[in-house]
Amino acid sequence: MRQLTLAAITVSLLLAATAPARAQNFCEDQVPVEQIATDPCDEVAPPVATTPAPDPLHLRLLRYAEVAVKHRMSGLASYYSTSLDGTLTSTGEIFRNRRFTAAHLTLPLGTWVEIKARATGRMIRCRVNDRGPYVKKFAIDLSQAAARALGVDVAEDRHVDIRIIALPGEQPLPHVPEETLATLR
Repeated sequence: MRQLTLAAITVSLLLAATAPARAQNFCEDQVPVEQIATDPCDEVAPPVATTPAPDPLHLRLLRYAEVAVKHRMSGLASYYSTSLDGTLTSTGEIFRNRRFTAAHLTLPLGTWVEIKARATGRMIRCRVNDRGPYVKKFAIDLSQAAARALGVDVAEDRHVDIRIIALPGEQPLPHVPEETLATLR
């Protein structure tokens, strides 16, 4: 019987040693932070950073700059001969020398451009409705009215700078002073 009691005590000690530890009652401030179960619903989501809506004018100017990089946007200007008055342009329109139109080799037809003469400082707006000039030294062909308005018909320096103000199907941008354009860049 003594052996039986000794065996029972040994078995009970072995079971006690291998049994999982019972949960202890702790106060909240005594429990390590890692052991506290968190409910995902209790968490507060961090505030979402809202970006302001981009200015539509700025977006258009960026799109025009992207197009302008692919094309020749400065150089010498030439103008159409009077003999071409009444002929068809690449867009199918009838060319009139007294209207402000231009021809460019690569710009999309229907693009509105602002052209500034370096010598006179004058600026005009016209629409590209034809292809040309086919002489490498010229960047743009102007109608006679446009050339006269810029002063490149009689000027020794016929260099012009070209800026896109609308792509085909868009209304031309309102006149934006150079100072304002510099702040958008």
